[in-house]
Amino acid sequence: MFQALRPVLNKGGAGRYISREESVERLLPISERHLGLLATYDGIVAGMATGPAKERIEAMMPYLRIEVAKVSETILSLGGTPASGVDREPAAAASGTLKEKLGTLLSAERDFGAALTEEAEAVHHQERSRAILNHNAEASAARIELLRELAAAAIR
Repeated sequence: MFQALRPVLNKGGAGRYISREESVERLLPISERHLGLLATYDGIVAGMATGPAKERIEAMMPYLRIEVAKVSETILSLGGTPASGVDREPAAAASGTLKEKLGTLLSAERDFGAALTEEAEAVHHQERSRAILNHNAEASAARIELLRELAAAAIR
């Protein structure tokens, strides 16, 4: 029901948004997962042989880092302290075939994209927060397509 009312409630910012404190509580796990995804990419890319797949993934990594920064910036603007990742162990280079590495990335990206979409639709986030969540979900979908394409090429 809420999804059907969202276009009406959001027109001009109408409707009840969750509080700043609740936004921080809900965005912190997203920030943690985002940092985990980034660490997964870093570890897998470090273990990949030089080639087109590695180059294409490395080319999109700066955008993933910007997405992480946007969520952190949003948490800060809401008065919270974002996850920093300083307590994480450095990513170890992944072993296995290129297909296995791409499969690991694809699985992690699917889980993360689903979490973003679920969070964006679950509650009435403030406009900026929801816009960032939706943008990051779209970027995740684009990465999934890239990984599918690379996995299909690795099979051949």
